[in-house]
Amino acid sequence: MSDDVILTGARDTTARPRTWPALAVLTAATFVTVTIEMLPTGLLPLMSADLGVSESRVGVLVSAWAITIALVGIPLVRLTLRWDRTVLLAGCLTVMAASNLITAAATDFTAALAGRILAATAHGLFWAVVVSHVAAIVMPARLGRALAIVLAGPTMAGLAGLPAAALIAEIAGWRTVFVALSGVLVVVAVVLVVALRQHRSEDDETAANGSWDRSGWAVSTTAVAGGLVLIGHFAAFTFVTTLITDHAGFDRSSIPALLLAFGIAGAAGVAAAGYASDRFPRSSVAASAAAVALGLFLLTISKDQACMFVVGVAVWGLAIGAFPPLLQARVLRVSSPAFRPMAGSIVVTALNLGVAAGAAAGGVALRASPQAVAAAALSAAALGTIALALLPQREAE
Repeated sequence: MSDDVILTGARDTTARPRTWPALAVLTAATFVTVTIEMLPTGLLPLMSADLGVSESRVGVLVSAWAITIALVGIPLVRLTLRWDRTVLLAGCLTVMAASNLITAAATDFTAALAGRILAATAHGLFWAVVVSHVAAIVMPARLGRALAIVLAGPTMAGLAGLPAAALIAEIAGWRTVFVALSGVLVVVAVVLVVALRQHRSEDDETAANGSWDRSGWAVSTTAVAGGLVLIGHFAAFTFVTTLITDHAGFDRSSIPALLLAFGIAGAAGVAAAGYASDRFPRSSVAASAAAVALGLFLLTISKDQACMFVVGVAVWGLAIGAFPPLLQARVLRVSSPAFRPMAGSIVVTALNLGVAAGAAAGGVALRASPQAVAAAALSAAALGTIALALLPQREAE
């Protein structure tokens, strides 16, 4: 049977009825945490001026975040395999809240970086746990749609969280944004404990060993190919404010509106991803990666062409909104149930290596020109697309 058919053998429902509160609170948690992750991207000029460093130096806050997750993700997952999932998720959110306050109080770049590294440590563990937990609590035939629900949080972070943060920062300062989001994280952590306290999946015991098995190779190759696409995405997205002003020629006042447009397109991508993932579990991943490359191509050729730049942002946003849920659903499908906790950490690690490499590559390319940033991003995304299209992977038994 082809990979690209709807999975069978499960009841026609996205999740068991009792899982809906869990999915809702996990969506809220992913929204807040990813908004915090992306903050330096939307607040780049303000943070640069206040901390007394260049914009490319502030970009290190993005790459350091990703490198931290890549380094600590797998070891932390192994150390916490038998911890209560609810306590672990809430604890991660609480640590992120405290870390945000450290960054908000920073008087120099080093202190700000320390706060971000601590937050990234908790964020990496949170995301590895969230991904595998969703797979454990939903029907296999609707894994794509369930992940699309939870991963709507990051899309909404781009749609509403980051533009709102950029707007508030212009009025009240970037430090106020970090403090406010710390408070939101604490509230979400409390709600998470209430919503998930009695929720425990049937797969928790069998999945708690995290032992390597044959499915680990399929998980790893798929995750690495997806990481290449993320290199392309973050090479451009880390410096999207510079692309908007110095490449396309928009005024700085246009940044919130264009970030909003990017987020709206991403929301449409997430909406389509759930169905596409369940109906076409392999080819949809490569198709979304190809669309990311197309959007970046349009950005590359849009110097001083505002209309083409807007079209490129729309295509790029649509594709990158769909890509994470499609990729992560694919990774979990090629993983055996017993390997899923480690599969979640592997995909998070690979993607964050992509984030770090993308932010670093974008910073290097920015020294040449904003157009070079878009061209470097396009090259990486195209390579990842080819890899995903060529991977001959079957579903795990």
